[in-house]
Amino acid sequence: MNVRANDGWVTFHPGLVRNMVPQVSTSDDRVSERRVLAALAERLKGWDVEQLAAPGEESADRPRSPVKADFLGHAGRFVEAEAVQAVDASFTMTCPGHDVYGSVSTWFGGGSASLACGVNPRTKESWVQEAYRLTCG
Repeated sequence: MNVRANDGWVTFHPGLVRNMVPQVSTSDDRVSERRVLAALAERLKGWDVEQLAAPGEESADRPRSPVKADFLGHAGRFVEAEAVQAVDASFTMTCPGHDVYGSVSTWFGGGSASLACGVNPRTKESWVQEAYRLTCG
């Protein structure tokens, strides 16, 4: 958003850049999606299954609230970015008498960043670099 030095409070309305669609597939339909997500949450350490998006919870459905910022005295092109953390994994589960193979894609948590075009964001976070590149050029 282009901001003039005397604009003061400005409201950013986040737009969707990419939609993530969680999915779980297994070689044995008797293994539930919830069981796979619970095992993944345990492996991620610090997350529980309720924090992981289950199939049917697309990131497009995630609430995005307008962000207000005070730019009084500052002019330029500014960006407010939000992100979720994505996980794509393949797995093998040992079940009685056989192994089950599968894959899971999900997302969790989130992050935000305020960026000024023309000012290097100086971060290794790939989503911040992508947001900067997509909006600032």
